[in-house]
Formats: sequence, structure tokens, C-alpha cells
Amino acid sequence: MGTGLFIIDAIIIAIVILPFVLFINGSKKRKRKLRNALRYEAAQNNCELSEIEVHSNFAIGLNTTGEKLFFYKETEDSAYAQVIDLKSIVSCKFIKESKRIKDKTKHYDVIDTIQLSFIHQNLKDVTNLVLYNNDDEMALNNELAIGQKWQDKISELLRVKVNTNTVSSESDKHVVLA
Repeated sequence: MGTGLFIIDAIIIAIVILPFVLFINGSKKRKRKLRNALRYEAAQNNCELSEIEVHSNFAIGLNTTGEKLFFYKETEDSAYAQVIDLKSIVSCKFIKESKRIKDKTKHYDVIDTIQLSFIHQNLKDVTNLVLYNNDDEMALNNELAIGQKWQDKISELLRVKVNTNTVSSESDKHVVLA
């Protein structure tokens, strides 16, 4: 009697735990795949990533020495990669687009897209990295924090680049005047 009860308990515990184990294993596998795809893109551009962040369906990485940003995203329909040369970028902005949905009694603001927008030096070209799109993903999963974090990080890198260029150009002027 005790052995039969033990076997039934073990089966019930396995049925309860197995979905969690499979979900965690699949999540780790998907993140590893995204990380490897991003590293492959960096290797194709002769770069090594100094910082990588992997999310549920995208990975973003930064090469600070070559000043390049790499982005790889997988959707149900496709997968794509983008490389942004930060040497030709003036600014980076975090953009959250919302739309208002009207219910019978209330109004709701629903986030439609979250993206990082890069403005090039000619001020005409804009490159967007879409972190979240309401059409592709069902729910937000920390994309707001990730987008804001990367916008701050890239803006700081661009600020340092501008300050270094200003200092070097001023020192060149002093050499010419002397």
C-alpha cells in the first residue's frame, strides 16, 4: 500500500514540475540561440561585443572600441539583424508609442511600439530598433526598462565621443596657432 501511494505521489509531482522544467530549458535555449546569432553578426563585422543583453525575442550588443551597436530579433515570421555604426550617429532616443482604446465605460492607453531611434549626422536618416511591437508580442516583458537603459548607455557613449572630438579639435587649433 505504501509503495503504490509513493508511486502515485511521484507521478503527480513529475506532472506538476515537468512543464516548469521544459519552459525554463526552452527559455535558456532560445536566449543562447539569440546570443550566438548576435555574436555571429559581430564576427561578420570583425567586432567583438563588450556588452550583450538578451531578452525574450531580441538581443542587443555593443562594441565600444569600434563604436558599433548590434541588434538581432526573431519574430514568428522572420529573423533579422541590424548593425549601427555609432560614429555616424548624432543622438539616440527612446520612443514609446501608445494608442488609446475606448471601452464601454473607460479609456485605456495601450503601448503599441517601443523602439530606439538613431538620428544620423545628416539629420535626415533615422534608424529604428523595434524592441516591442504590439502586433508581434502579446505582453510587455521589461522592454521599457531595457529600452531606457540602452538609450542612456548609448547617449553617454555619444556624449563622450562628442567631448573627445571637441577636445581634440581644440588641441589641433592650438597647434596650428603656435
